[in-house]
Amino acid sequence: MMTAAKRSKSSGVEPARSRRAFRWVAVGGALLISLLAAEIVLRVFDIRPERYAPPRWVGWNGYEFARIPGWGKGIYKNASRYESLGVKTGEHVPGTRFKVFYASNPRGYFDADNGLVYQINSQGLHGPEVSVAKPAGVIRVLGLGDSFTFGQGVREPDTFLRQLEGLLNQGHGGDARFEVLNAGVQGYNTRDEVVYFERQWLTFDPDLVIIQFYLNDAYSDYTFLNHGQTLGIYLEQSRAAKISRIADLAEYAYRNWRLQRNVASYYRAHYFRDARRFLNNPGDTSVDWQTSRDALARAAQLCRERHIDLVLVMFPELYQLRHYPFGEIHQLVADTAQSLGIPALDLLADFQRYDDRDLWVHPSDHHPNELAHAIAARRIAQWLASLHLPRRHAAASPAPETPSPAATPEAGS
Repeated sequence: MMTAAKRSKSSGVEPARSRRAFRWVAVGGALLISLLAAEIVLRVFDIRPERYAPPRWVGWNGYEFARIPGWGKGIYKNASRYESLGVKTGEHVPGTRFKVFYASNPRGYFDADNGLVYQINSQGLHGPEVSVAKPAGVIRVLGLGDSFTFGQGVREPDTFLRQLEGLLNQGHGGDARFEVLNAGVQGYNTRDEVVYFERQWLTFDPDLVIIQFYLNDAYSDYTFLNHGQTLGIYLEQSRAAKISRIADLAEYAYRNWRLQRNVASYYRAHYFRDARRFLNNPGDTSVDWQTSRDALARAAQLCRERHIDLVLVMFPELYQLRHYPFGEIHQLVADTAQSLGIPALDLLADFQRYDDRDLWVHPSDHHPNELAHAIAARRIAQWLASLHLPRRHAAASPAPETPSPAATPEAGS
């Protein structure tokens, strides 16, 4: 027979267990209701991770370049006439038009369909029609470069070369006028640019040549992650993330944090941190620095022989500008230009007071946008005036003040 004490103890245990169980059920129910409410809110307001499709390139006749062998062969580019000299990325088809579409229009800069149209003139240059023979009274400036010079993601009038033309003419008081030619081609490195300069653009009789240098002219083309890869915008969803917005956000936050950590570690690797030693002794045939250095030397020789002024303008990678990890590369290029007698302008300091995102074309395309091109154009115009270039003609007056920071470091000036 159970004693009174035992009955009292037993009856006290059962209610305590029941209360604990009830609390756990209540907590679980509240948590479930909160998660369901959060899921509903996320869906109602369409809150999801930042995720975009890559830019899509289309020929004016509607063909997508990605579906054509040779990336638009015959529509946007033809095979290079100088493949035997190492030019592998083709050349513009004269007279062609093509368009790039982005997944969104965050600044309202693109067309109504989130796109931009590009026009290649009959000479294969990006911009308005020009004659091969230089008109009387024209001071001709030739810009050589890659997609930064071409102006990927910006309208042609907003490219730094076209804005530079306006600034030079605005500040010039003589009878002559400046004409700036844009020979930039996406994917070109310094060797490609100088090959075409020697064999095609010299016939345009330039008075001044501007070589635009970007960091992947020293490394292989895909070394720098400047198409949004560092943001995680191309990360694939798991099955759970496709079902639940909460799971999607949590998974994305973790995977993006891990990606950022890996990218930071990658950019701290020895071939960036100790760039001078690595680039001069790469042990890697995919590194372009020695080829680019030889091309700069060849450009300097060609310009000296023809009394053409030559300068180099260096664009930074638009990544962590305020804690920039690639300064040694810039210094190596500046020192090399100086040794070759090429005045060099480094635009890094002009961009460093801006947030990276403020200078991007789009989250999926980290080429310089119209603001970055405007900063570059004003700085270059001021710098050329300070050097009294082109030397064979009256120099332009200094351009109006730019909103960018104080003077950048300059080499060889």
